[in-house]
Amino acid sequence: MDHRVLPSKPTLIFLLLALIGVARIAATYRGIAQTSDETPNIACGMQYLDLGRYDYGAFHPPLARLAIAVGPYLYGARAQKLPDRWKEGNAVLNSAPRYGKALTLARLGILPFFLLACTIVWLWGRKLLGEWGALAPVWVFTNMPPVLAHAGVATLDMAICAGVLTALFAYTLWLEESTLRRAIFFGLGLALAVLSKFSAVLLLPACIAAITLLHPRARQKRNWAWIPIAFLLIWGAYRFSFGPMTEHVSSDAAGQGGIFAKIPTPLFHALETLPVPAPQLLDGLWQVHNHVEGGHTAYLLGRHSFHGWWYFFPVAVAVKTPLAILLLAGLGVFALFHEKRRDLWMPGVLAATILVINLPTSLNIGVRYMLPLYPLLALTAGIGVVWLWRRQRAAAIVLLLWTTVSTASAHPDYLAYFNEVAGSHPERILVDSDLDWGQDMARLGAELQRRRVPYFHMACLYTGDDTRLGLPAWDGLEPYQPVTGWVAVSQTMLQNYGWMVSQQRNRPDLAFAWLDRYQPVGRVGKSILLYYIP
Repeated sequence: MDHRVLPSKPTLIFLLLALIGVARIAATYRGIAQTSDETPNIACGMQYLDLGRYDYGAFHPPLARLAIAVGPYLYGARAQKLPDRWKEGNAVLNSAPRYGKALTLARLGILPFFLLACTIVWLWGRKLLGEWGALAPVWVFTNMPPVLAHAGVATLDMAICAGVLTALFAYTLWLEESTLRRAIFFGLGLALAVLSKFSAVLLLPACIAAITLLHPRARQKRNWAWIPIAFLLIWGAYRFSFGPMTEHVSSDAAGQGGIFAKIPTPLFHALETLPVPAPQLLDGLWQVHNHVEGGHTAYLLGRHSFHGWWYFFPVAVAVKTPLAILLLAGLGVFALFHEKRRDLWMPGVLAATILVINLPTSLNIGVRYMLPLYPLLALTAGIGVVWLWRRQRAAAIVLLLWTTVSTASAHPDYLAYFNEVAGSHPERILVDSDLDWGQDMARLGAELQRRRVPYFHMACLYTGDDTRLGLPAWDGLEPYQPVTGWVAVSQTMLQNYGWMVSQQRNRPDLAFAWLDRYQPVGRVGKSILLYYIP
């Protein structure tokens, strides 16, 4: 007699849904060109792995970058020690036997974070909705275009999504029963989140406070082993380094004004000279602060800014998320008012907390900054699915199918997905990593070859090795200099770069506004406009 315990049917369906998600992500690798942030991430991860250093870009922690670098390293890629991390990333890929395969291996390093997030959504959903009910949030999560997009590129956003979700779920378990095993799990989750991206330092305290307020057992005695576990894991990721910071905190703060200018200078000097564990972590946090303080070119609804808008992320989530998922999440919130279980409120409250924490941030670069919200939104939508299924099964099926069809129709362009609200001109709402991150550059070469273009002018966002794109001869499209012949320009360059140059030159018109007099003869992918100027 076979006493082995076989997985339940819901568990097998969960595994199938997760594997379908993996297959969909992997199927984008060939069609999506090297995106903007992949280049420096590959450089930083390889420097850490190959040279034992981490000074290219301390503004992000090393874990996800290390995961990105492992595949190319095993394939033969090595650090090239160039001073510029952008050029270094391309040189690292070129050092492997095949450039394209090395990039694919770098992207594969992010898939474990996607699978971890799927698993936590399943486990948390099972606690809230039972085994069969838990399939609803998994279905929703694996049909979210922003999730599929950023799980398919060698960047950090999927890692922090999985890290924050794991830490929050582990915290709920630790509050329920403070065993050593659960304390270890919580410590691992905290370390994973903090080592994935520094925005976890803002998100976790607020979310943990929200869980504590909702949880009925928050005042019981606790096992605090998670504190040394998280500390040692984070310190270990920085190779147990010990010493003072290298950032010039006092001079930076004095020049920036604001709250930091009110802190006495001797305190900053002490911070600069005091030896601490993992000083690179403090350097990184200060570099992020400087980035926020300095601002970043942003675009929303036809407007431009260096410091963004409080409503950027609500708009981004509203147009970058399938409408059916938003409707299901709304039903989930409605259903909560008919339930007495406080634990059902947690995903919705945590999603709202993450959104509120992000409202003031001036780095309005893309919906990817909201990726930790998406698994919680999926859980809330899952509650809506179960509530609707019990009352109007046909309507639940229609909304789930609408979600699936809407997402599948975008394949492989999950990065540039917009729902029906955006209409046929999403570039009027958002650009940058929400629409144009360099992902269509491989298609540009193929399109120009099809049109037999011998020479063209280009202003496209791309940080990869353009010699590998099969492009005909070209030169750069210079600001405010009209040309004739073929022109390729991408949406981020039209808006963000065009506006930044106009500010630098104190001009009212954007750098490429002269192109508005002409109609494009074609569009390459979702992000590149092709003109022929007679």
